Amino acid sequence: MLEKIFSINKGLAVAALAVTVSSFVPAYAQDIRNVSEYNLEAGVGLKGFDPVSYFAEGDKIAAGSDSLDYRGVTYIFLSSTNKEKFNLNPSKYEPTYGGWCAFAMASGSQVDIDPAIYTINGNRIHYFVSKRAKELFDADIAGYEARADRFWKQISGESPRK
Repeated sequence: MLEKIFSINKGLAVAALAVTVSSFVPAYAQDIRNVSEYNLEAGVGLKGFDPVSYFAEGDKIAAGSDSLDYRGVTYIFLSSTNKEKFNLNPSKYEPTYGGWCAFAMASGSQVDIDPAIYTINGNRIHYFVSKRAKELFDADIAGYEARADRFWKQISGESPRK
């Protein structure tokens, strides 16, 4: 009888431990991340530009010197403050579509970007190959985002950042 009770309690203890351990696994660890489809130069995203610098809380838009590897992509920051901001909310600062041109992604193409040409829509930042691509995308952001989101999922297997 004691062996049966011990066996049941042991099973419950193992189940409780599994639930406890799984609650400490970061949410992104369960997400698909296919950095082989990202627009990187020697593993560096955004051509070395600081991803936080594009937002109001960041420093000026420029290439940085303080690096951080985030889930297979190296980002470069202008300051340790920007690096800390990125660490607190990386999904806000990472480029959509792996750093490819958002307008091209809407047609299923992976086209390089000019990191100085971009649009912020909510918490999403889109980069473009040219000013013309940006103008076209900005004329129908919701429509182009929806198409680009679908193609990014097909190309990379990743759900788009929101």
